[in-house]
Amino acid sequence: MSKARQPRLGRGLSALMARPVGISAEDDQKTSASAALAVPADSDSAERPDGGVEHLPVEAIRPNPGQPRQSFDERTLQELADSLRQVGMMQPIIVRRNETEDTYELVAGERRWRAAGLAGLDRVPCIVRDLDDRETAQWALIENIQREDLNPIDRARGFASLIDQFELSHEQAATHLGVDRTTITNGLRLLQLHPDVQELAVRGAITNGVAKVLAGIADSEVQVLLARQAIQRGWSVRQVEAAARNIKSESKEGDPAPKSARSRHLADLENQIAEQLQTKVHIRPGRKKGTGSLTIDFYSIDQFDTLMSRLGVETE
Repeated sequence: MSKARQPRLGRGLSALMARPVGISAEDDQKTSASAALAVPADSDSAERPDGGVEHLPVEAIRPNPGQPRQSFDERTLQELADSLRQVGMMQPIIVRRNETEDTYELVAGERRWRAAGLAGLDRVPCIVRDLDDRETAQWALIENIQREDLNPIDRARGFASLIDQFELSHEQAATHLGVDRTTITNGLRLLQLHPDVQELAVRGAITNGVAKVLAGIADSEVQVLLARQAIQRGWSVRQVEAAARNIKSESKEGDPAPKSARSRHLADLENQIAEQLQTKVHIRPGRKKGTGSLTIDFYSIDQFDTLMSRLGVETE
C-alpha cells in the first residue's frame, strides 16, 4: 500500500469512484424515505475488482488510524443508525484492502460505518479502491473538510493541514476540493483571528461572513470587541463591515501614542474600560502630570446611544 505513484486526484470524493456515487456530510445526516432506492442491509454480492459496489462484513472493516475527525456526535450517530435500520445505507463507503490481513481500512464514510454497527447491520455496501498511504490520508482529510456541518475555523484548519502535509499550493488545494482558490485563501485568513473570536466562530455564535470581516482587522482586540458587539446587537454582515470601515478610516489618521510606548498600567486600564463599555478606548497622558484624555470609540448611532445610557446621559 505504500508504493509510490502519482495521486489520482480530482474534484471531490467522486474521483475515487468508478461511477458517480455522491458522498457528503449531508448524505450522512439525512436519508431518503424511499426504501426502493436503499441498498438492502442484508444483501450480499460477489467481489467486483472493477471498483463496483461490494457488500462487506461490518466487522471486517477497520477505521483509518489517521482519520482527522476524532469526535462523532452520539445523538446524531444514533439517529443515523435508526435510519439505516429502517431503509439501509443509501451510499456506499470507500475502503482499501489491508495487505497483512483479510480486512479493509476505511477511506471515507466512517460515520456511516459506525452507525451501521450501532444499527446491527451485518454488511455494508462498499467501493474497494487501490490506494496508497498518501492518497488515503489525503482523501480522509478531504472528506472531513467537505462535511457540511463543519464550522469555518475547523474547515480552515483542514485547509492548512492539507496544504502543509502534502505541500500543495492554494490553487492545487482548491482543485482537490472542487472549490475556488479564493475560498482557500479567505478561509486561511480566519486562522489569523484572535483565539476568542475563533472560539465564537467554532460555537456558531458568529457567522462565517462576520468572521471573514473581522479577519480583515489587524488589531486583535478590536476583533474581539466587534465580535461581541455583533452578537449582542444582532448585527448583520453589512453592519459589521460598516463598523470595520470606520475603524480602518480611523487608523489611517495615525495614533500619536503607539501601544508599545504606553505604560503597562495605562494599557491595563484601557482593557478594563473597553471590557466594561464593549468598545475600544484610548488613554493619552497629557503634558502635565495628572492630565490627559480618554477617548471612547463608537461605530454606529445605536452603539453611541448605548454608551451614553451606560454613562447616565439622556440622548433624547
